[in-house]
Amino acid sequence: MDNRGDVCRRWMYSAGENSAVWQLMFTGNGRITGQKRNRKERRSLFFSIDELSGQVLFDDYLLLDQATQQPIGESWFTGMETVSEQFVFLHAWQQNSPEHIGLWAIDPDNGSVEWARRDVVCCGMLDEGLLVYIPSVFAGFPERSYLIIDPLTGIELRRPDNDTGAINALRSAMRPETFRQNIILPDTVVEGSAEYGLIREREPYVSAHCECIVSGPLVAAAFHEFDERSGLWRSLLRIWWDMDICYEDILAERSERPAVSSFLLRTGVLYYIRNETELIALDV
Repeated sequence: MDNRGDVCRRWMYSAGENSAVWQLMFTGNGRITGQKRNRKERRSLFFSIDELSGQVLFDDYLLLDQATQQPIGESWFTGMETVSEQFVFLHAWQQNSPEHIGLWAIDPDNGSVEWARRDVVCCGMLDEGLLVYIPSVFAGFPERSYLIIDPLTGIELRRPDNDTGAINALRSAMRPETFRQNIILPDTVVEGSAEYGLIREREPYVSAHCECIVSGPLVAAAFHEFDERSGLWRSLLRIWWDMDICYEDILAERSERPAVSSFLLRTGVLYYIRNETELIALDV
């Protein structure tokens, strides 16, 4: 690894053996909550980190039913839905369906369940609250009853008009999670694009599979190269400040798949996942 100039490592978190960092979300109060998946044991676990210091606030968190203390989603079928200023909201999946079900509001400081509703499906966050619906069946046809609930308590605030136009208007008012969480994700680099030109100015060879984030003088790119002899991938992260390379690291080597979507930029910090198991924060 080459680490020079103003780019320096802030902290590193290890998910542990056999666990892959799967999903990250950033709350408004300076916490990073992540999901890690242990494929060997088929367990979906969660962790929380202080964004500034890297202190682990909780780890290996398994979402449990508060009444029975049994794992939600058979320990595997759970994920993160969205975040607010205070909480991260977890979900399960409907049986034999790709649709989510349930909301659990988790305090990222200690993992406590502040409230839970197993009857709702989350559509997203509005300025006034969470838009959700309660699924039901009438005369053999699926129906949805929409609610707006308080993110702090899960209590119903109001019931919007249930017609398609009103619900679509509410959905269109939702801001993307990347915007809400102030995240910049990498774009795929296409030959002839502005990003391709920026990288070619700094790197003579641009692999066919490349992702890039550009933010002012910062250019960060991941190069994914396939070895036809071994049938495996190598993914490399490089960061430039202006025209000077200031950091590089191997995201994955001899991997069955390229390590795509393994880095992001948020408020002067670049986060990346190395070897699926390590989350690294860089001040850039």
